[in-house]
Amino acid sequence: MKNMIISFSLFVVMILSMSFSIVYLNKTCKSLLECCDKLEEDISDERWNNIYEDSLDFLHKVQKDSKTLSIFIDHQELDNMSNELYKFTQYTKWENKEESLASLHVVKFYLNHIEELQKINLQNIF
Repeated sequence: MKNMIISFSLFVVMILSMSFSIVYLNKTCKSLLECCDKLEEDISDERWNNIYEDSLDFLHKVQKDSKTLSIFIDHQELDNMSNELYKFTQYTKWENKEESLASLHVVKFYLNHIEELQKINLQNIF
């Protein structure tokens, strides 16, 4: 009986931690995607006066969140996104609209990919 209680308790803890991780990942990705959308809108409207500072803030936010996210997901995804963000900050610094938008779309792709990998479906289970 004691083994059954311990096993059931571990199972409940495991399910709760998985639920927490999925909720946290979705919340974080949604927040980062909203920042991407704001940056994309500013770049499209060519409001360059604050975009470089905003891109640096976004980079710092991603770096801060990466420490926790790397617990739940493959760090390669985060490394690729960080590399793209370093390019993005330089594109915004020199006001290169096309490259900035392209780089930002790559970051959005990585964020969407992270979200897709965490969804519970047959493809991700097997």
